[in-house]
Amino acid sequence: MATALTEIFGRLLGIGADGQLVSNDIDITPPCADCTITVGAETTNVIPITIQLLKADGSDMDAVTQVKITVYADAAGAAIGDGGSTGLAAGTDGAELIEYVAKKEFKFSSEADGDIDLTFTDTGTTAYYLGVELPTGRVVFSDVVQMA
Repeated sequence: MATALTEIFGRLLGIGADGQLVSNDIDITPPCADCTITVGAETTNVIPITIQLLKADGSDMDAVTQVKITVYADAAGAAIGDGGSTGLAAGTDGAELIEYVAKKEFKFSSEADGDIDLTFTDTGTTAYYLGVELPTGRVVFSDVVQMA
């Protein structure tokens, strides 16, 4: 598909070759539209968590993408969790984890293919949920993160 642009108030606006909204050939819509969150099995107070960021068509992202990750006390995101004894840590996939609020709120950059690997460490038995805020503002919630 070729880029189709229309001039509006001196700016070009339209649909780009990849189907995204563009202005002067610059993508102005966040391509990351969804994600899958896989909560693994606990091993010695550590639960592995894998996040795959996805484009609107369901394919894996093909660029480093930043998301906000928040630890919640419930599946609806109505209450922030305390983050466990140690909380989240970066795993093998992902560029960088920045902690905004200790054990509760983080900014994470994925690898170029949209992968993010985390570990959640807790010595207690409190249930938590991760909320991944995508660049569109949509929040995707994980299944329960629960230590045995």
